[in-house]
Order: sequence, then C-alpha cells, then structure tokens
Amino acid sequence: MTKLRYVKGNIVNIVGGKTKIFANEIEISSNKNIIYNAPKHSHGEPEDPPKKVSKTRVKEIELLTSLDDGSKNDKSGGLQKGFVFDKTYEFKVKSYSNGAPVATSLIKWLIKYHSPAQNKWIETPLNVKGDNVKITLNEKEMCGRIVSVRAYIDDPETEGELKKWKHNRFRWFDRMLVEDEINERTDNRKPWLVNQSGTSLCGMACIFYLFAKDQPKAYSKFAKELFRKGEATFNKYTVKPSIEVLEKNIGTLKKKVVAINTGGMPLVDFLTMAGTRNTDNPKYKGGEEEFQAINWPPLMTDLCEKLLGYKDVSSKGIYNPVKSLVYTDFDIESKIEDINKQIVNGYKLILMIDSDLIADHWDVSSLDLHWVVLESEIKEVEMLDENGRTVHRLDFRVYSWGTNPNGDKALILNTKTGKMEENVEYRYLKRPITKTHFMNNYNGYIKIK
Repeated sequence: MTKLRYVKGNIVNIVGGKTKIFANEIEISSNKNIIYNAPKHSHGEPEDPPKKVSKTRVKEIELLTSLDDGSKNDKSGGLQKGFVFDKTYEFKVKSYSNGAPVATSLIKWLIKYHSPAQNKWIETPLNVKGDNVKITLNEKEMCGRIVSVRAYIDDPETEGELKKWKHNRFRWFDRMLVEDEINERTDNRKPWLVNQSGTSLCGMACIFYLFAKDQPKAYSKFAKELFRKGEATFNKYTVKPSIEVLEKNIGTLKKKVVAINTGGMPLVDFLTMAGTRNTDNPKYKGGEEEFQAINWPPLMTDLCEKLLGYKDVSSKGIYNPVKSLVYTDFDIESKIEDINKQIVNGYKLILMIDSDLIADHWDVSSLDLHWVVLESEIKEVEMLDENGRTVHRLDFRVYSWGTNPNGDKALILNTKTGKMEENVEYRYLKRPITKTHFMNNYNGYIKIK
C-alpha cells in the first residue's frame, strides 16, 4: 500500500530519542539542497527491524481474602461460602496469556452482575488498576447475586474472570424458605399466617397482616427486597435494620424460640417485623428485649399512614388503657355500637385489648396489652350456658397470633367428658364472651381507610 503526503510548507520533526526507519528501499529526491546537521553520520549494514511482540492478556485472577458462610438457600440447612456486604476483598492476577505486561497500570478491573430491580446486567468499571487490588463490595443491589470480578488489559469479556456468590443481607436465612412463606401469605391468600410468636411484636403483626392481605404484590416485593438488600422502602417509609438484626443467626433464633416455647417465628415475619421495629427503636435487636419490642400507639398510626399508605387514620381510647371499674349497660352498648359503625362505614379496625379478651384464660389481674385486627362486626348471640340456661354473649372475629380469623368451628368428641364440643382451636375469639368480659378487656381502636 502506498501513502502520499503533500505539504506546501515545511515539516519539522523534533525527537528526543532515536528515529529509526526500516525499509527495503529509501529514496530521497530534492530540487534543492539536502542538509545533514550532525556531529557525525555513518552508513553500513542496516539493523534488523524489531520482532513483532504478541500482546499479552490477563488469563486468571485469584481471591486472596477468605469468603464467609451463609445459607445454601436450598432448604437443606446447609451453608455455602460467599462475599458479604461492605467487606473489602483483595484480588490478584494469577497468570497471563503471554507474560506480564510492560506496566501493571495497564490492567483494569470491573464488576458485573444481574440486577433484579432493573432486570438487566450491570457493568461497573472500577477506579483501580494494577495486578493486585482491594475492592469493597458495598453495593446493596448485588446482594443475593453471582458477582463477576474481571481483570483485563484490552477485552473484559474474554480475559481474567472470577465468579463468586454474594450473600443476601439476611445471609443465615434460607431464601427458598423465605419465598415459600411469602407465597403462602400472598399467592395462597393466607395473610393470617403472619405470626409474632412469643415476642411483643403484636402491633407489627397487625401491620404486616394488613399489608399482606390488602396489598399482596407490594408486600411480596417489599419483603424480598428487605431480605436481599437489608433495606426496603414502600410509600413514605424505609425499613433499614441494624447489623444485629441482619446478622441474626437462625441457629441462635431457633434456640431462642425453643427456650420460650412458641414454636418459632417464621423467617419472613422476623425479617419484616423485627426489622421494622428495630428501625424505629435500635435498642430492640431482634432478641429477648420484650419492653423495647412493644409497639406504642404513635408508631402504629405512623406505620398505617407512611408504610401502608392509608389516608384516613385516627384513634380512640388507645392512649388511656386504664378503664373505669363501674359502667352501665348503656356504656357497653355505646362502645359496641361505635365499633360496628366504623366497620359498616368501611374502616379497618386495629383494637387495643388485654390479651385475656381472646385467650383461653379470663380476667386475670395482670395488664397484657395486645393489638388485634377486628374482622367482623360484634354480634350478640343466644346460647346455652353450662347449666343449660339461655344467655346472651358477644361473638366476633379477630386476627391474632398467626391464626385464621375465619376458621370454621367443628364438633369433635371430648374424650375426657364423652361429649361433642365445638373445636375452635384455629380461631380467635375462641368462644363467645360476656359483655362484662368485653368491657374489662377492651381499650380502644385505630381506624384506617
């Protein structure tokens, strides 16, 4: 190939080092002078042109920092190694395709992973160069993903690559179990499975029961994002639990629930409810801090507005749980009428009660404040008491403690008495109650719409 260059003026080359020209033939033509200004010049046998050197590539890279354990996420209870969020890892180029490059500064690095939130591959070039680098993996979006770390000189797609799993933020919780629990509450329409177990998180249970029941898709997205990234926002509320909650080891959690004999809080309920309570009160760390776990009325109304997104939120009676010891039939009828009126007008009601109201034991002296969701009007029913007399009782349905508020009653044989009795094990209220019992254990409500 021939190249011609026409210049009307002068060409001046200033070179600090040597200028070498390798050619089969050199021809210089001038219609004026050819001037060589040099201390000496010589001619002789030409040098051999330099040999063409093949360009090298990064072939392998290695991780010098140890990985950490986390759930294997396959329902086996096993563990796997992986990156953890916000930890710094050291990487080194292990080999090249054609020897080390002339300068290690030519080696560049990037990270690649698939983002579920954006449903696309994310490539992030890093501001580090060299054959040995330290990288802090502090991007939440890459949690729960396979992360590709790449070192390259020219082509990141074909040169050195190292793929490793990066744990979910709740790394000890099995993803498959968490997703099964989410599906049960949403796809299988069992939001009442939300269960605070033996903790004082009854208010959180009511909030997330309503969340899963009324906005199942949003609840599912919120819970999965919180599990994977350790942070989730819905409407105007962000849940961002501390490291003590995020690092809760399921083994430790199991020991705790065995100790308090509750049967165990489901994983998704722990991460959503304990995570939310810890966000509001960092002194609650997802353990046995019963007082710190209590869900006070301001928090409940705040969550109804900012998290669940209800526009009409107000309360009645919940700030003064100390009730009068003397009340009339009119007082009882007025309270029940007011509650039923709210239900008829389309409000959802979260009741503050003493837990004796719906439990198997009745009117004990202790004050055990408890939140429940009322799922029906309060009706007066006629029934026979233990002496065969006709009495009037109150009956209604509530959500609490992971039970179905619409659970059906069934007649079963009591082997001790030999009589057929109603089985109401899977329903709250467990049996109709007297008006006096209702008044002794009812405090007030939060209404939302």
